Amino acid sequence: MKGKDGISYGNAWMYRTLIALLRVVPIKVFYVFMAVCVIPVTMVFSPGARLTIRYFREKRGYGKWQSIRATYKNHCLFGQTVIDKFAMYAGHQFTIHYNGLEFYQQLLDRPEAFIQLSAHIGCSEILGYSLHVNKQCNVLVYGGEKQSLMHYRQASFGHSNIRMIPVGTENSHSEDIVEALDRGEIVSAFADRFMNPNKLVVSTIHGFEVNLAKGPFSLATTRGIDVIMASAMKEKDGSYTAWFTPLPYDRTLPKSEQRQQIAKAYTTEIERMLEKYPLQWFNYSNLWKD
Repeated sequence: MKGKDGISYGNAWMYRTLIALLRVVPIKVFYVFMAVCVIPVTMVFSPGARLTIRYFREKRGYGKWQSIRATYKNHCLFGQTVIDKFAMYAGHQFTIHYNGLEFYQQLLDRPEAFIQLSAHIGCSEILGYSLHVNKQCNVLVYGGEKQSLMHYRQASFGHSNIRMIPVGTENSHSEDIVEALDRGEIVSAFADRFMNPNKLVVSTIHGFEVNLAKGPFSLATTRGIDVIMASAMKEKDGSYTAWFTPLPYDRTLPKSEQRQQIAKAYTTEIERMLEKYPLQWFNYSNLWKD
């Protein structure tokens, strides 16, 4: 799980123990333990739970008890995606069905760089462990993340032509992003959580204004390169469905309008996923402009 600052809870000993247990204990045992022993406590003390209840009530129009039930199910699903990620560290394989993979492959076959955007819906990180690409993919991650977790991520990504670039701290490597684009590589980022409140793009989700990080959209418009949205949503049978959706924009317009077009296409795709998977909104930060 993550705190409101985006840093994952836990330490190296906990991660090692969890991964070791996942090699011998069925995943569903962890699902049940989490649903019974962890989620109820989390919902009492977590600011993210209160934000999620508000989301279902104010943005989706759910009733009070319906919102609480939806928040409980939402937290259970989020916990399952976290367990699934550690299960992948332990060598577990998940079935993944792909939509839009043909368009994604076309971008991979071109020499030009492109931007791959994700959001805090589903578990897009699972694509990094399962999808082998012929381009270097540079994933922008919060530089304050725990080093033990970063180690497991990098070890798991090692066979997938993926590397992580830390951002958002004094140790950020912005020059690495520029060099990656110069080499025609992929830059992957989340745009639905921001570090700098002075660098935002405003769009709408469910008809309500939201603040998005300006950086990923500026990277695309400055270079005039393609942008794609990548999501992986958890299905009821435990498998995942991956969705690759192009985010088009008119490159003849002023840069501010180009950014706005990409942002609108991005939030429209988030809305589309949330209509299909209404319980898989895992952004436990307040991005609503109100």
